Amino acid sequence: MRLIVTSQRDVAGRNIFRVFREEMGFSEAGEFEGMPLLKKGKVAAIATRERQTEAEHLDEHFPGAEYYVFATRHKALAERKTLTVHVTGNLGREAKVGGSPGTLARAHPSAMKTALLALERERRNLNLEYGVSFEATHHGPTGLEKPVLFVEVGSTEREWRDMRAVRAVARAALEAALCERSYEACVGVGGTHYAPRHTELALQTRYAVGHIIPSYAIPELSARVFEQAVQKSGARFVYLDWKGMKREERARVLALAEELGIPVRRRRQLERRDGDYSPIKADLNLLRAAEKLNSRRMKQVLSSLGVVAERDRSGSLKRLLAKRDVGEEIVSACVDILLARGEVCLRGRELVLTYTSFDPEKASRLGLRPGPEYARLRRGESVAVGGRKITPEMVLSRREIRIPIAEPGTLEVLRKTFKYPG
Repeated sequence: MRLIVTSQRDVAGRNIFRVFREEMGFSEAGEFEGMPLLKKGKVAAIATRERQTEAEHLDEHFPGAEYYVFATRHKALAERKTLTVHVTGNLGREAKVGGSPGTLARAHPSAMKTALLALERERRNLNLEYGVSFEATHHGPTGLEKPVLFVEVGSTEREWRDMRAVRAVARAALEAALCERSYEACVGVGGTHYAPRHTELALQTRYAVGHIIPSYAIPELSARVFEQAVQKSGARFVYLDWKGMKREERARVLALAEELGIPVRRRRQLERRDGDYSPIKADLNLLRAAEKLNSRRMKQVLSSLGVVAERDRSGSLKRLLAKRDVGEEIVSACVDILLARGEVCLRGRELVLTYTSFDPEKASRLGLRPGPEYARLRRGESVAVGGRKITPEMVLSRREIRIPIAEPGTLEVLRKTFKYPG
């Protein structure tokens, strides 16, 4: 489950929650802190009583949440019309607006990029006179165990009540909560609070950005906080806004990066490096089948191999890119995912998965109704109905998934794996 969080204390948050409740296909599935808990597929949405910057209590109420998308207001003295995305944390020795000093939340760079792209699309489609940008890391909460991102509308009450902008934030927050894409991530350093160079990087290239450390925070930046920024972003490199930093600031960041052993890149270096990516030869039918069975494991495999996944508008895998040939490794990982579900064999040019699963029709014929008994049987426990013992085996059916393999290299790997002579 991915959780979208709004605040009852926030004008923009209340409006965003109303959009979810009335316009975006969510249904009520319970209650949380005096307000309905909304559900839509794998996404839930709540309105907490806490200020959004102080919502440190969510882990205990939602232990199954993968990450949190806060849909909320942005407030600034400049009073600019803006739509922003950022991760939370206190980079220095103070915590003026929630969280703990010198502590950063876990980032989800791919979801942050997804939200930013959605805000930019909505800005264009709705002709909104708003800026779209990342913000540097700031404020709480910082103590949540799962990743956090904020999607905001600002900077005054006028914008918080602008329902076109509110809907743009609601849509971007939902897309971030539905994110299945995996991008190579970096930590951004340098520049101003609204991070124009890092915003451009996320909007214009294949890279995602997690924590952003602006120039004004560098003099106080500790090695411990810098290491948090890298680790909690899952960063492969540090991206410098070279011209947005003083010489002594660059020197400090370069020294911290060298100590940590993480590469430092500038935009022109990334543009050259982008050419290193090549399409991976792996059968899309196999990839999609494995992802459908275990999307989390598939995401881990692609991330560990440094693979960029490109998808079509429906979210289906379209192409994989990497800097080295990892096609055989990916095919083997897909087979492992299938084998974890059942028996697998190769028949001609088809990979066939045979497995058993709970059959609601068999359960119904035995006098069972959906509810606790179904859940117990799914867990492998027996139940009693009218004095009769129903075992899990009595409600299982054997199923088969056939996966046609068209890509020759994938077929060759599968034939070796299954010792297929043909």
